Amino acid sequence: MTLILFLISVNSCYFLKLSPGVMSQGLGGASIMNDEGLSAFHNPAYIQNTKFNFTVSRWLYSTNLFSLGASFNENCIGLSYLNYGSIQGYNEYGLATNKFNPFNICLAIGRRLGPLGVSIKVFSEKIDSYALYGICGGTSMYLDFGKIAIGAKVDNLGKEFGQDSEIPFIIGMGLKITLPKNFDILIESKMPDLEINSGLLYSYQNINLLFGIKYLKAEASNPDISFSDLNFSGGIIIQVENYNIGYSLMYTQFSMAHQFSIIFIP
Repeated sequence: MTLILFLISVNSCYFLKLSPGVMSQGLGGASIMNDEGLSAFHNPAYIQNTKFNFTVSRWLYSTNLFSLGASFNENCIGLSYLNYGSIQGYNEYGLATNKFNPFNICLAIGRRLGPLGVSIKVFSEKIDSYALYGICGGTSMYLDFGKIAIGAKVDNLGKEFGQDSEIPFIIGMGLKITLPKNFDILIESKMPDLEINSGLLYSYQNINLLFGIKYLKAEASNPDISFSDLNFSGGIIIQVENYNIGYSLMYTQFSMAHQFSIIFIP
């Protein structure tokens, strides 16, 4: 937990880069090119039909992430709450003080405008007496050419007011290729921190199997690729009548993340 607190303090607003959802995580973090009812966080330009998503995550380093999302008509809304658990505070003499519960929360709304999409997020982060809050937005695109689809987004453009912290700007591009035998390949890249998401989706009757690899450079000063730069993931989504029940796992060198979701499609 000390490590988590350190990461939060160094990377303020870093939670705005997280992509909740079983499908996104199972496909190596690919989010621009899929629709699982969390389009307000992923890509508002890619809203296929009405969906309601509830996701519970046991995130990296034993943190907990709760996500709600809905897509209807050409609108979408999402809410995420990330809780880091109870942490014991200490003073400069090493004596225990009060316990505190660091968390962050984000509310996002979006709308599809033809092949384009727009979104707005309001967010807050609280770590003991340290607090920040702000607003940001983004725009996105999704074009479907049948067997090939492309997408892009520019996200997290805005202002943090509490501490004047920098918001992690994201620009991303994605490609989805539909192959015979019910296979989809998804490839995405995000900048300015180099991140590459690649995933394979296989559909058989009412079952979707997910496989993915996420590349995220851990040390910018080291040009070589190491095992710690790679996150491996997989998952399964089963359709039961109007419900999709899913589970995904992401493995890193340091920890694992589990996600469970229920998606209702009326």
